[in-house]
Amino acid sequence: MATYRGRKHDICRTVGFNIWGQGKDPSSKRPYPMGQHGPNLKDRRQSEYGEQLLAKQVIRRYYNMLERQFHNTFKKAQRMHGNSGLNFLRLLELRLSTAVWRLGYARTIFQARQMVSHGHITVNGRMVNISSYQLRVGDVIGVRDRDQSKALVRGNHYEGAAIPAYMDADVTNMTGKIVALPEREDFPKFFKEQSVVEFYAR
Repeated sequence: MATYRGRKHDICRTVGFNIWGQGKDPSSKRPYPMGQHGPNLKDRRQSEYGEQLLAKQVIRRYYNMLERQFHNTFKKAQRMHGNSGLNFLRLLELRLSTAVWRLGYARTIFQARQMVSHGHITVNGRMVNISSYQLRVGDVIGVRDRDQSKALVRGNHYEGAAIPAYMDADVTNMTGKIVALPEREDFPKFFKEQSVVEFYAR
């Protein structure tokens, strides 16, 4: 299974802030691109193409996806009715690994992917080990009923997770349910999905 092996936080250095909201991040001390010329590149003007490319990279890395899978998801969103940009974000947000992260079962999107692939997560009572599994309204995400899986989730202090409005969490039973489709206000404000639409429309 393909996965990204490069630096996780280089995109944060490029944009100048931590896109995942973690407390410990190199961009908090060095909010400029990497390299000896990084400080001089902080306020460099970008072309329209460069801005669109960066907007795409930010969202792609935020959800921990490779380019081919990211592009295929966008093409799927284009075939759906309604706003392509919002449909695209919804498809990304309703991936199983993202839901595991949102429910607090994993501390990062990277750990969420690993937990799913290692068989710690269930969907509607059945174990699913595909991080890109597409969830629907009404699906119930849970932690597998075994000590190893539950101990891992407890160690991540899932009880204090900020649950988004489109999900309903049952803290006691370690489950969460998709109760609605995500709306634009459920996504980070720094997302520029329209730039991604324009990038792939070239």
